[in-house]
Amino acid sequence: MTQTRRNLLKVGAVTAAASITPLRLTGAAENTQTKERAMDQTQEDALIDRIAKAVSYSFRTPILRRPSDYELDYEDVYFPAADGVMLDGWFVPAQGSDKLIICNHFIGANRYGYPGHLAPWDQQGGFEVDFVRAYKALHEAGYNVLAYDLRGHGHSADGAGNITGVGAIEWRDVIGSMRYAKSRPDTARMKIGLHSLCMGCNATFIAMARHPEEFEDIACMIALQPLSAAPFIERALIDQGVINAYERFNERYSYYSSFRHTDSNAIAWAHAVRCPTMVVQVKDDVTTKPSDAQGIHDTLPNPDKKLLWIEGTPVRYEGYRYFSGNPEEMIAWYNAHM
Repeated sequence: MTQTRRNLLKVGAVTAAASITPLRLTGAAENTQTKERAMDQTQEDALIDRIAKAVSYSFRTPILRRPSDYELDYEDVYFPAADGVMLDGWFVPAQGSDKLIICNHFIGANRYGYPGHLAPWDQQGGFEVDFVRAYKALHEAGYNVLAYDLRGHGHSADGAGNITGVGAIEWRDVIGSMRYAKSRPDTARMKIGLHSLCMGCNATFIAMARHPEEFEDIACMIALQPLSAAPFIERALIDQGVINAYERFNERYSYYSSFRHTDSNAIAWAHAVRCPTMVVQVKDDVTTKPSDAQGIHDTLPNPDKKLLWIEGTPVRYEGYRYFSGNPEEMIAWYNAHM
């Protein structure tokens, strides 16, 4: 495999958008130590533009599975985000339980998960991410589940012309889910835990900073692969020898989204997370660096925290489906705090 092809694999994983590259992410983690310039100025500009555009707009994937496929009763629900954007979701009741887990998702996914086993979404490992299996495990452990589509995903409305802020605008959806849970007579007094992924986790951190009063009663959270901008840019651009990558990426990202790459930095917002939190991260993830998850964990102010490394793979999407196949640590964390 040529170095150019290796670099394209990294770019494809970083953006999580099939439009970036037709290549599959396969094999072990690639060598990212070299910073020799592999592209000329025109190629660099084109690459920066493609990545910036890909992360500036949400893209929809189909909702392929439902709770009923796993013999779970559920209710189709909808509610407004804090700014009025309508969000769709599922409520999966657990008879006699006073515990609720609120679940969101990563960019390009939805409440069901991600159809990564189907073209054209098969660039990130070629496998399906099925969250409903994790919901079933939570249900069997005695938890109600509220799972919802972030704006621009699944069946939720677009909002802001389908622009995504990688959390910088989606925090309003997190607030909406909290208010909805507290508005239902059957869930209003439940103990609440959060299960927040990637962009949805960034959004949760920002929501906690902007409206801490909404989260005073949160029992705990699992923060699955929150992401900061700096290691993202380092992996995608600087490690490929791109000069002035931060400034050049920010220029194009702002052009498409009106946001800046620092607006949704998970590590910059982690100080606002007051509840017990378990951070979960694929350790050799080619889209980021271990120092990001470690830094996020270390910044969390509550001493009741944990960092769970998923090892043996460089594929970020393995982290997204980890608890669907290995629910024990997820259940143990919620059981210990709820």
